Amino acid sequence: MNIRKFSQELQEIYDEMAAKFSDYQKASGLYCLEGCGKCCTNPELEASVLEMFPLALRFLDENRLEEWLDKLENPVQDYCLMYEPHSEDGSKGRCGAYKERPSVCRMFGVAGYYDKHHEITLSVCKLIREKYPELTKTWEGETSEEKTPMIVTWSYRMAQIDPALIQDRMPINQALKKALERVALYALYQEQS
Repeated sequence: MNIRKFSQELQEIYDEMAAKFSDYQKASGLYCLEGCGKCCTNPELEASVLEMFPLALRFLDENRLEEWLDKLENPVQDYCLMYEPHSEDGSKGRCGAYKERPSVCRMFGVAGYYDKHHEITLSVCKLIREKYPELTKTWEGETSEEKTPMIVTWSYRMAQIDPALIQDRMPINQALKKALERVALYALYQEQS
């Protein structure tokens, strides 16, 4: 397994995903609220090991692998350790790994999914929905596979890189820890080759 190759392929998908979601946000006017970190403080936020490889490799390249393995062994918070809160209640802040953030962080605010009747439904963050109720209602009525960035599309693209590594979703800190452990083994193997 070539973790760097996986990571590069994933980063290319992330770049395309960013462009698609950015275009949709500009067209719809439905953006995450500035400085909002409400979703980042959810301890149930999940990712896969594959999605955490870009960040794990960055930590390897910065010689911070051990530091982060220690942080994850004894976490100071039960939510994403990459989130840097800037308010006392944690609702305001920023991502300390924005470029390498997993797909859930990229798609959370506004994205399309298929409901149980296989109709396209717009998933909109509660805070965005409250701030922009009319825009939300308008765009909920204008969903289509062509216009709406679909969660399933991006999940399928990532699954093509490695179906096994994307399949198991777990709390984000746990996914990062497993990715760091795999990257550490990968680095050890590279040293001995």
